[in-house]
Amino acid sequence: MGNIIDYATRETRTFPECPFNAVDALVLAALCYQKPPAIVPSLDEAYERYGTLRNRVTSMDLRHPVSSLRALGRPPFEAPTLGEVARALSPADFALRTGHAGLGDPHLTRTLYAAVSHNPRFANLPVGAYEERYSSEEQTQFAAETFLLPDGMLAIVFRGTDDSFVGWREDFNMAFQYPVPAQTSARDYVRRAARIWDAPILLLGHSKGGNLAVYAGINAPSDVRARIVRMYSLDGPGFPSRIVHSDEYTAMIDRIEKIVPDSSVVGMLLETPEPCTVVKSDQKGILQHLAFSWQVRDTAFELEPGISPGSQYFNTALNSWLTELSRDQRKRAVDALFTILSSGGADHISQIPSTFPKAIPPLIGSFVGLNDEDRRNMLTAFNLLIRASLTRDTKHFEPRGR
Repeated sequence: MGNIIDYATRETRTFPECPFNAVDALVLAALCYQKPPAIVPSLDEAYERYGTLRNRVTSMDLRHPVSSLRALGRPPFEAPTLGEVARALSPADFALRTGHAGLGDPHLTRTLYAAVSHNPRFANLPVGAYEERYSSEEQTQFAAETFLLPDGMLAIVFRGTDDSFVGWREDFNMAFQYPVPAQTSARDYVRRAARIWDAPILLLGHSKGGNLAVYAGINAPSDVRARIVRMYSLDGPGFPSRIVHSDEYTAMIDRIEKIVPDSSVVGMLLETPEPCTVVKSDQKGILQHLAFSWQVRDTAFELEPGISPGSQYFNTALNSWLTELSRDQRKRAVDALFTILSSGGADHISQIPSTFPKAIPPLIGSFVGLNDEDRRNMLTAFNLLIRASLTRDTKHFEPRGR
């Protein structure tokens, strides 16, 4: 038993020999937290050349008429391999925030890149169509890239939440806003990629990336939805009740593979009607969210009997509490929370331990300024998160959809 680094080191069979599986999905999702080097082309570049018939004609190279004519009907996927990408990254590129965008240890991501670069299963996968959007004004954080599998299938990977308050704020905004900008960006990304390359599609992501994968899938045009083979939501948040009961969601639910650790917190946010696969983690509480903590045996995750009571409690209590609040109440609670978090001068989650003492006076002032209802909602939110992050019981519920 080991984690995805061990898997990426020892599982050397190619995809034709051993088909794509959920562990592969987590490997690609973890790689997506690293910002790629300049050799990875953007989705805009690909769309400018091949997004429309007019663009394809304009991009024709008359010195190579055969390949140019072929590209009119089936544009090539022009991108470096994952091995080439790994070799183009220097140790300095894995620096927090400037290169590595995840919450986990960037050393682990660097080790994973080293493993895949020497593995025939992954090293020859082309990776391209990178897109990234970040705006504090619009409160959005989004990134995606696409891998081309040997059978011609596109594996579109959405990055999860990064270390920034902007990314986390957008996640919290899901409590009162639908869609958030990252969801719209994910939908548009899939529409554009599908317009360039006519191929079967996998959508996947860890954390918020899993939510984006499902959102993009259920909101894709009907002809694109028909090409979507699977949507992997790896401990990704759910959706509002009205969305999961919609015709669009119901029509795609059998293609959603939701995977969570037994003490899932993030994956239990909002509604998740599809059955969940519960995996074993070597961490406790909220740290089980980290992709490198999930345990792998052979080509599959090590499974747990079900969701822990702590996670079940969090899920039930949080969703019940949110149901009782109006949209404006939810927005005020989120506004107050991030006002307090940023009042100490921090703009990234990792800075909170060092800046929190500075935030104590503004925190007290904020609570004084809140009315009784908003103050009660703030305390409820903190209480739920603390309980969820600290509780890890040995007794389990059976995993099933809600």
